Amino acid sequence: MNPFHHLVGHFISCRDVSHLVSQMQDRDLSAFERLRLGWHLGVCKACMAFEKQMRFMREAMRRYRE
Repeated sequence: MNPFHHLVGHFISCRDVSHLVSQMQDRDLSAFERLRLGWHLGVCKACMAFEKQMRFMREAMRRYRE
């Protein structure tokens, strides 16, 4: 991986990413938040897996309510 992309992806911590992923359920993220989140998810497999799990859970809850 390009060292620049790796560095850019870590302008936000994994902890902050988990907070943003959780907040996406309740509010729209700002353009800057989405950009930072996308950068990080591009380099962090653990956060990418967490975001995928959260999407799955949101979809399951939406279907359960229907």
